[in-house]
Amino acid sequence: MSKIAIMDFLRRCIEYSDDSMSRKRERGDSQELIAEWQAYRDYTQYALDELEKGDLDHWIESPFSPAENELELDELDHLTRATWLSGILSPRPLALVSTTGENGENIAPITSLTVVSNTPPLIVMSLSQNRNGTLRDTYLNLKENGECNLQFLAATEDAAKDVDLAGTPCEDSEWGLLESDGPIHPLAVAILKCKMIEDRELPDGAVARLVTLRVEAMTVSSYLPPEEGLNVLCQHGLDRLTPSPNDWGYIATRHRS
Repeated sequence: MSKIAIMDFLRRCIEYSDDSMSRKRERGDSQELIAEWQAYRDYTQYALDELEKGDLDHWIESPFSPAENELELDELDHLTRATWLSGILSPRPLALVSTTGENGENIAPITSLTVVSNTPPLIVMSLSQNRNGTLRDTYLNLKENGECNLQFLAATEDAAKDVDLAGTPCEDSEWGLLESDGPIHPLAVAILKCKMIEDRELPDGAVARLVTLRVEAMTVSSYLPPEEGLNVLCQHGLDRLTPSPNDWGYIATRHRS
């Protein structure tokens, strides 16, 4: 369980204690019983204060096993190799990529993307083929009109379920699988409007295409930049969708010197 979840649980316990004591006072319950609830509330508040100050962070740190076993990736099957790479280079933000083509508005959940330049603002994205060797509609639409929106969703279970549905192969627009009509998902917390400026093959026989996108505009909830990052839906491991890291933190500053 994460630190954030524990603190949220403790806050709920405190709220429940306050409500419970109010009910007991209204009923005329004994002062001894109310004092017991007050003591419970005070101890819970103290534990919450320690967590918020970081005094108990060492309790929450996950155990780890040191790297000792060397594996040759060419000797692994595709699924095993993908599981390792997705587990190590993780978590990765998930973008619901929306494009327009002959089948209307298309959406596809993509995690193979990252920022490679801030000035100019450039993102690279890998677009694979399906098992039959068919190129993604996302790629075909980009080749046709060169534009897309990267929609980053709130870290909720409803968003995760919609992302799962959006990954279902279908002949028509994936919006038809969701309750929303699009073109913007109602749980989007950030939208990057992008234009494709480069399309190239990946080396070494890889079947995916590597496209470079220039971010031209973005739609966000505030004019202030998120100093600690937005809490967006991510992929952690091969198939697990989860909130972005929003737990203990250490601010690295040496790279700015």
